[in-house]
Amino acid sequence: MNKQQVEKGLVDILWGVFASVRLSVIVLTLLAVTSIIGTVIPQNASPAVYVDRFGEAAYRVMSFLDIFDMYHSWWFQLLLLLLGINLVICSMDRLPAVLKIIGKTQRLNPEAYRKAIKGETLSVAGSPSEVAGVLSGKLKAPMGAFTPVDEGETRYLFAEKGRWTRLGVYVVHGAVLLLLLGGLLGSLFGYEGTLNLAEGESSQVVRLNGSNAAMPLPFELRCDAFSVSFYDTGAPKEYRSDLVVTEGGAEVLSKQIVVNDPLRYRGVSFYQASYGTVPPKSATFSFTSKASGMSYPLDGDFGQPIAIPEGLGTFTPMHFMNNYRFHGRSMGGAVLGVLESAEGEATRLALPVKSPGFDRMRQGDVVIAVADFPQRYYTGLQVTKDPGVWLVYAGFLFLIAGCYITFFMSHKGFMVAVEPTLTGSAVTLYGNTNKNRLGMEMVLRRLTEKLDREAISPERQVER
Repeated sequence: MNKQQVEKGLVDILWGVFASVRLSVIVLTLLAVTSIIGTVIPQNASPAVYVDRFGEAAYRVMSFLDIFDMYHSWWFQLLLLLLGINLVICSMDRLPAVLKIIGKTQRLNPEAYRKAIKGETLSVAGSPSEVAGVLSGKLKAPMGAFTPVDEGETRYLFAEKGRWTRLGVYVVHGAVLLLLLGGLLGSLFGYEGTLNLAEGESSQVVRLNGSNAAMPLPFELRCDAFSVSFYDTGAPKEYRSDLVVTEGGAEVLSKQIVVNDPLRYRGVSFYQASYGTVPPKSATFSFTSKASGMSYPLDGDFGQPIAIPEGLGTFTPMHFMNNYRFHGRSMGGAVLGVLESAEGEATRLALPVKSPGFDRMRQGDVVIAVADFPQRYYTGLQVTKDPGVWLVYAGFLFLIAGCYITFFMSHKGFMVAVEPTLTGSAVTLYGNTNKNRLGMEMVLRRLTEKLDREAISPERQVER
């Protein structure tokens, strides 16, 4: 056996493996099982969540196998690739035989049709040639164009429809390939992440889910404004973000987004997902002297000392805490700062925004409160990029069309036999189909009943 024969034998073996339905069943089963695992086990959560749930040893094994991001893992992509190759080779292996059937002319063989599905026989007046002429006009729409064949005094009319429907299964195969290709493109080149933007700020960096890695955007996104409305219960009712896309310093797109109405630009979608408050850059504080009873409202920037009148020292607001707790009780947002007396003694203070009298408990020479606090929000955006999404949409459309062709349409052949009788002619409808034999029987029955109702001739009766 020479080298060429060995190579040919190896190719035939590989072709047979990838053209087998068994491989399709195995790969589809593996995809189904792994998809269930990916649904049961949360994807792209923090490592602490997995360690707490499965233990450190199981976490290391599952992390090595990419179970926590399985839809982007090499082995899941390999399964998709195997299924795609299997579908292509299966189609290539079987398509030539189907094309051969589609390209053949209809067999004008009366004996073959007499062994197929037979309808009822109608007795009508008129010679076979006259009756056949009438029937070719009446039955052209449901059966197709007829080819007449004469055998003695008997005339046969042959027709067929839907030869192309044999390609329906290959439309389904093509749809699945589009879905697989779209999924692979999204897995390889797409991403999901988050972007938090405070009002008036810009960014062109997205934090990826799971890894928290930085993904640069080819443009800059700015949040000009954010608004939120609340129900009477205090729960958020609706929140909106005014977003602007800039490139090269020029504004190219602006849109106000709400939940389920994203901004899309250059294949990247920004969804309204959450919101929150951001630390203010400045605030107005009220300083009340215990000795004089005078109150002094003064503006101050965070990190910068504010001189208190009457020589009562300085106060430096350091930062803002969203949820300050005092003896286990939540006080809400609070400004944390340092009060330095005229003698140089430093005291750390917490000033809850919603409790202006909180500092009175300190019983110092000056009572400090937050008089005006400009509330600033950030908008939480879910960012997705999926370059294969249009292929997936196209795949679903082709899948619907292919399933309809495959399950509800068929290749049908018809024969109308018009035979001479003593009183005129006998008309019998025959049919053949590659699937849905019961459906063909119903078609022949309806057509026979239609011909009987329309009175092909004044003298007719139904014979079984």
